[in-house]
Formats: sequence, C-alpha cells, structure tokens
Amino acid sequence: MSSARPKSGKSLLLFCTRQKPGDFAGFHHLIFGDGKADEIEVPCSGRVGTGELMQGLAAGYDKVVVLSCGEKSCRYGFGCSEAKKSMSRAREVAKVAGIDAKRLVFIEADEAKREGEE
Repeated sequence: MSSARPKSGKSLLLFCTRQKPGDFAGFHHLIFGDGKADEIEVPCSGRVGTGELMQGLAAGYDKVVVLSCGEKSCRYGFGCSEAKKSMSRAREVAKVAGIDAKRLVFIEADEAKREGEE
C-alpha cells in the first residue's frame, strides 16, 4: 500500500442501522471533510471488521468513518466495543503500511464524541 494521499476527496461512511448520519451534524467536518461520502448502512457496527476498514483506504477513500451506537445503547451489547477493536487493529495496520491512521475515524453515539476525545 502507498502512503500517498488519495485523490478522491471522498469519505466512506459505515453506520449502524440505528444511527443516521444527519444526527451527527457537529461531526460533519470529520465525516465529510471537504468532499462527499459514500454511505453504507450495516446491521451493527460490530460487524465492520479490520478488513473492511482497510479496503476502504485501499479503494482510495480519503477517510473511512464508522458511526456506532454507544456501548450503553447497543441493541446487541457488543457492537460498539467490537467496532472499536476493529478500528484499533486497522489503525495499527495502517501505521505499519505507512498510511496516516488519522484517516480512520470512529464516532460513538452515546457520547457523541470522536474516539480519543474527552
């Protein structure tokens, strides 16, 4: 994989069926940046694996964003924590591959915050 910045200016947005991207207006800049996003609704953010996240980067998306239910509100009880694990692994892989790990963004609904921010 190359560390070159993609030219698409697009984000890939993976979001839990219980979350709607419009509900995260305060995170518009993190989700969309200066461009647009291709949106994929998933039954649970916990079903998004490290492979899917890396495929998004390999496909040329500027950012890959996961909007997840929070740990407190996940209908399955594990989706948010599993999505966080996948995101963490994807960031590690990205670093090893020379890709800016900041291109992988996780937003949790319960706290309506970006992972790593207090």
